[in-house]
Amino acid sequence: MKSIPEPSRRRLVLLERLLAEFTEKNITSQKIEELTGWSAAVVRRDISLLELNFGASNGYKVADLKGALDKLLDLVPNSPHACCIVGLGRMGQALLDNRELYESPFKIVAGFDSSVNRTEILRSIFPLHPTTMLEQVIKEENIRYAILTVEPSEAHSIASRLAACGIKGIVNYTPCVLTVPPGTKVENVSLLTSLENLSAMSADENIERKEKGA
Repeated sequence: MKSIPEPSRRRLVLLERLLAEFTEKNITSQKIEELTGWSAAVVRRDISLLELNFGASNGYKVADLKGALDKLLDLVPNSPHACCIVGLGRMGQALLDNRELYESPFKIVAGFDSSVNRTEILRSIFPLHPTTMLEQVIKEENIRYAILTVEPSEAHSIASRLAACGIKGIVNYTPCVLTVPPGTKVENVSLLTSLENLSAMSADENIERKEKGA
């Protein structure tokens, strides 16, 4: 399969989530445009990157399309990806009882914090450990992904340790811009950045409207 550009990959990830809740057997690019706001042409181009023989004129079979997306995203049924939370402050604690992953291919199997007191007091359905045990537990549990919610002062050192452990990806809830080796990917989650992106998109639309009206 050819390399998929980042914007297309992000849309395909969202498309997989959309199809997980879609109840009809077939879906057209026009219907996807209606549900997402992406143009039908963009939808067809993104799906073409999967290099599968789908009939775009008659729509796509939802089961086949979702299967192709699951393969692209490495979402193998009955084979969950082990994840961990690193940092059990307010944000980390809020994620301890997050039900979003319950029926997903991702399973949180461990939590870590530099405060031993927190790991002993907090309640969780999975074990909580001091960060001194980070490398040992990640190896034993074959953890592939980490959710980073530590204080900014700890973010860079912990990210380096996670990468050295072989962690494939980090969901970064800290405000820090992390530098990690190529083998580890980082997905930044920031309320401020999201609001700034929305503001920038609104500004672009205003400029486009003015240029069209000129």
